[in-house]
Amino acid sequence: MLSVVCAARARCWLRRLALAMLAVGLIMGAYFQVPAVAYYWAQSAWSADAAHPQALWLPQYQAVVQARQVVGLEDNLSGLTFSPHTGTLFATTNRPAQIAELSTEGEVLRTIPIHGARDTEGITHIAGERFLLSDERNNTLYAVNIGPDTQAVQAREPLPMPLTSLHHNLGVEAVSWDARHQRLLVGQEKWPLRLLSVEGSPEIAASGAVTRPAELAVKEWSARGLGALFINDLASVTTHEPTGNLLLLSEESAMVVEYTPQGDPVSLLPLWSGLHGLEHKIPQPEGITLAPDDRMFIVSEPNLFYRFEKPATRGVVRQATGLGVAS
Repeated sequence: MLSVVCAARARCWLRRLALAMLAVGLIMGAYFQVPAVAYYWAQSAWSADAAHPQALWLPQYQAVVQARQVVGLEDNLSGLTFSPHTGTLFATTNRPAQIAELSTEGEVLRTIPIHGARDTEGITHIAGERFLLSDERNNTLYAVNIGPDTQAVQAREPLPMPLTSLHHNLGVEAVSWDARHQRLLVGQEKWPLRLLSVEGSPEIAASGAVTRPAELAVKEWSARGLGALFINDLASVTTHEPTGNLLLLSEESAMVVEYTPQGDPVSLLPLWSGLHGLEHKIPQPEGITLAPDDRMFIVSEPNLFYRFEKPATRGVVRQATGLGVAS
């Protein structure tokens, strides 16, 4: 009788151990991007040469500028946005709090100190000279104007975000203006990883000012299916205006994921050594943005600059610049 009881207990413990190992395996597999890797290789084999009119289609991108040090910015390079108004990029650092205007080659054109913000992590261009900054430490957005003669900006017109963070370094990480849908996308890095869609204020569309928070409509965006397992954190977000698709950048996963507005995964761009022309993994990707011609720009801490292009885009750039090779 005793042997029967011992055998039953042993089987029970073995089942519990098996379930525990399965749970650990699933968690570890998700953390180390097993679902994303499987999806990536499947999409690459499935349609390497197919046209994708409803997608930006990340597998076609190749790094044409990589790991270029941004001279003049030593550390903490973070948010990134492209301004069609100037044809240049604008990035942020948080120590010191400043904005840097960059050329599309990663050269610093000027730096602009930010007064009144404590931890600027994100920046997005709204229209003309209007931009929004995100301050992670206090979960707030600020509207600023940056003109050709601007030497410093004052963070005014605050818009607190309805995000609860476990730590002051886990607040509003990402911000991006979605011109197609006339809304802001505001992202929290992790614990929890969240992406909010903020719309409903006429001031946002008209001037980038956000002075009536009560009028804002805030909705939660989330990935669907296995797409929710592709990234461990959210460092930056931008949109592809022709399709309305979202690009989410993960620092921990070193990956860009393209999603439909409804949250379905479309394509992946791992930022790993040996893929897409990268000689080394991008160490700490923090900011992503697109130009109207679909050139993709990524910045990484401490001060590294990357540009990705598709073959069709590279041909357009060569014709526009009169160069025989892609720059």
